[in-house]
Amino acid sequence: MRMHRRSTCSLALLAASFGALAQTPPDVEDLVGARGAGGETQLQSRGYEQRDSNTVRDQRFTFWWNAKRRQCISVSTMDGRYASIQGVPAENCGASGAASSQPYPSTDRDPNSLVLVCYGAGTRPTVKNESNYVWDDKRNKWHEAESVQATTEGFSSDVQIELYGDHGRIHLGAPLIPPINSHGDHGWWDLDNLQVGPDRITASYRLNGMNKPRLTVDRRSGRINIEGGTTFSGQCDIGNYGGGQRRF
Repeated sequence: MRMHRRSTCSLALLAASFGALAQTPPDVEDLVGARGAGGETQLQSRGYEQRDSNTVRDQRFTFWWNAKRRQCISVSTMDGRYASIQGVPAENCGASGAASSQPYPSTDRDPNSLVLVCYGAGTRPTVKNESNYVWDDKRNKWHEAESVQATTEGFSSDVQIELYGDHGRIHLGAPLIPPINSHGDHGWWDLDNLQVGPDRITASYRLNGMNKPRLTVDRRSGRINIEGGTTFSGQCDIGNYGGGQRRF
C-alpha cells in the first residue's frame, strides 16, 4: 500500500510539473480554444502583429509579435480553432529577444551559420486520473476509487536550431522539456555530436543525466525527428529558399 501511495504521489507531481511547463502567456491564455478569425481580432486589439506562418500536416502555426511586451508567441490552429498558444524566442518574430548568458555569434557575420525554425507535433509521457470500482473485503462490497495511470499525450510545439560551423544549440518548446532537466541556458541546450552533412544534420543534447535525445534533420525534405523520452516530428524552414534540390 505504501509503495502504491508513493507511486501515486510521484505521478501526481509529474502531472503538475508538465502542467506548469505548458502554461500559456497570461495575456492570451483566454484565447486558447477561440475560433481563428475571432482570435486574430483579439490578438490585434492586444497589441500583437502577425509575422509569419507555416502549415504542418493539419495544423497551422503562426507567429505574433507584441512590441510593447517584447513578446513573441506561436499560435497553433487546428479545425479552425486555436489549439495552443506558447511563448517562443523573440527571434522567431524577427526581433531581438532576451540575450543568452553565453551569446552565440550573429548569423549575419558567420557565413557558415544556419538558423532553422521547425513546427510539428509529438507525444510525451503524462498521467491521468481514472475512476473505477474495487472490492472491499472488510465491508464486503464494491466501492468507487480513483487511481493515477501513466500514459502518453499528444502536443504541438516549435523547435529552433542555430548552427555555427562545428557547434550549435537548440531551443525547445515547453512540451519538449521534461520536469527534471538541467534548465539549459535561457531555454537553449548545446548540441553534442553535431554532424552537418550535405543532406542530413544529426546531433544530440542532454536534458538531464539520463535523458539525451537525438535529432535528425533531412535537408532535402526539411523534416525533423527527435527521439528520446519525448518524440517529435515536424517541418523545418529558414523562410524563403530557392528552388534547388536541397531545402536549406
